Amino acid sequence: MIRRLIKFTAILLPALIGVAVCTAVGKKVVDHYKLRHDVQPSSIASGTPLPHGVLVNIETRRDEYSNVTQGRVLLVFVTTDCDACRKELLNLAQAAPTLKSSLQVYGVGVEDPDEVKNFVQDRHEGFPILLDHGAQILARLGFKYMPTKVLLKDGRVSRIWYGSSPSPAVLIKDVGEVNPN
Repeated sequence: MIRRLIKFTAILLPALIGVAVCTAVGKKVVDHYKLRHDVQPSSIASGTPLPHGVLVNIETRRDEYSNVTQGRVLLVFVTTDCDACRKELLNLAQAAPTLKSSLQVYGVGVEDPDEVKNFVQDRHEGFPILLDHGAQILARLGFKYMPTKVLLKDGRVSRIWYGSSPSPAVLIKDVGEVNPN
């Protein structure tokens, strides 16, 4: 009986410790990737102005916020640990020449500038990458999933949608479904 108890304890105790460690590590990882902001995410209705913030071009280090509030603009928010974001940046690079005839195209990173720069290094031919440091604007847009795509007209939200497009053609179609006038 005592041997069974010792054997049972020898198996159960390490398993419980393993579960506790995995839970603690998992919480730490989730907390690390949570957005650091005071604003609770909420849904943004079509026609709502883009929340004010700073969108720094990672190449020129200039704030581009005023540029994204003029005309038709597509913002694609991405994170560095997101496979769907990688795919969407490649789709965007292929679709950009077609899209640029009717709107401005920007990729937007939400993490550390160096991480974002390394992440987008070979994935953003044909469009600039901006930095929404701390995801301040993204949080106010009420994001749900990454990548988050935001179509703007004169600084007002026309549409927000999520996830990676199956192909550049689908991305072009999705953007074109919103009346450009």
